[in-house]
Amino acid sequence: MNEAKIQFSAEELLLAENAEWILTKNRIIAKICDLFAGLAKEMEAGLLQVSLQEEIKRSTAKISKGENYKGLPYVVLDYPRLFTKENVFAIRILFWWANYFSITLHLKGVYKDFFLKKIKKNINFFSDNNFYINTSADEWQHALHANDYILVKEVNAEMLEKSFTQNDFLKLSAKLTLNEWNQSQKLLSELFIMLIQTLD
Repeated sequence: MNEAKIQFSAEELLLAENAEWILTKNRIIAKICDLFAGLAKEMEAGLLQVSLQEEIKRSTAKISKGENYKGLPYVVLDYPRLFTKENVFAIRILFWWANYFSITLHLKGVYKDFFLKKIKKNINFFSDNNFYINTSADEWQHALHANDYILVKEVNAEMLEKSFTQNDFLKLSAKLTLNEWNQSQKLLSELFIMLIQTLD
């Protein structure tokens, strides 16, 4: 059997011989996990200040990480987090390597039904803070690409209503650039507090 000869480019060989870049990447991911741990404490304190359902307030924060969301490393903080097949209430903070930080409100089933009226009432918050609304049928699409998400402020009333009703779930997301790293904990915490206040 003839096997294809695998060859490496000069750039690939240079990276394979250099441990420092992967060690630097590991340090960055560790710092993100530390940042998210601090952020989780601020979020937990903020959640105590609003009158959301007790099952939401009783949920615990979870930080997870991986190497391959669309080929790139990521870190996720879910809090609050209630996930079942039919019903979801979750706020997800995502660090996606080489892309951005994002904060996403994910509602499904009874939680979507319960909070939709409040979201509509406070739609200016989502518009003014550059939130995107999910427009695809893929509940687990987190990348804020133009064919899956659109800025709330760019959607007319008819299209917005369609986005609210076309799926049994609703996702609203905002993002920060990685250049905002040094302010990210403060900015994400402030967005979280304002977000849960719109649902109160």
